[in-house]
Amino acid sequence: MRFIAVDLETANPRMSSICQIGIVTFEDGKEVDAEVRLVDPCDYFDPYNVAIHGITEEQVQGAPRFTDLHGWLCQQTTGQVVACHTHFDRVALAQACGLHSLDPLPCNWLDTARVARRAWSQFAQSGYGLSNLAQHFGISFQHHDALEDARTAGLILLKAIEETGFDTAEWIKRCQNSVSPGSGANIRRDGDGDGPLVGERIVFTGALIVPRRQAADMAHDAGAAVEAGVTKTTTLLVVGDQDIDKLNGQNKSSKHRKAEKLIEAGQALRILGEADFMSMCRA
Repeated sequence: MRFIAVDLETANPRMSSICQIGIVTFEDGKEVDAEVRLVDPCDYFDPYNVAIHGITEEQVQGAPRFTDLHGWLCQQTTGQVVACHTHFDRVALAQACGLHSLDPLPCNWLDTARVARRAWSQFAQSGYGLSNLAQHFGISFQHHDALEDARTAGLILLKAIEETGFDTAEWIKRCQNSVSPGSGANIRRDGDGDGPLVGERIVFTGALIVPRRQAADMAHDAGAAVEAGVTKTTTLLVVGDQDIDKLNGQNKSSKHRKAEKLIEAGQALRILGEADFMSMCRA
């Protein structure tokens, strides 16, 4: 049995601003290959993204662009099961491919966060973040390094396979079903359900293309809770794309600044643009 584990880091809130790609190949329960590439995103580096992963604009000077690496990515992933922890990396790659009018990666995606929620009942509703799972299973890694995050996601998948006896094909099928089969899709609860954003607590800021109420409904339908302001429980700040284009790292809203301070203090909070948020809702 063979699968590929992938992880990405981005330069700023735009998911297409990929600045590092880590790929680890597993075969018959063992790691057989690992590669990491820096990427020039041809975009600005937000200091708060840099604070998270440590990759700077100077470090990627002379590095290949995403268009240069697309062929390598296709070669690595064609026809393969590709694992990533949460669907952030899958959506980011799709966004980058779309931005550059490139074909999407021809692979079968498997979300290891969804696997963990189904493999271990204690992680069904919470605690399925990569750091927490790694700590639980005694996996030592440097978080927010694309290669180490990819390897850790792969190791978690191996543990789930060993625990349950289900192979990757079976896990792909099982991840299409709800964790709680008895919960109907038409029952609306604040942050309830099993959509792609389950477990997230979202705050919106800036000028959105869609009405704020519609964006909140989309988040709710995708399984997320929606909050009025940034707090210590917020996990995702969605910024209007117009604001990202105007900001270039400057003149951020009070919500944006507060989110960055919480990130700086160690809170697991991600900032992304409206178009990326919508793509995640549809994933």
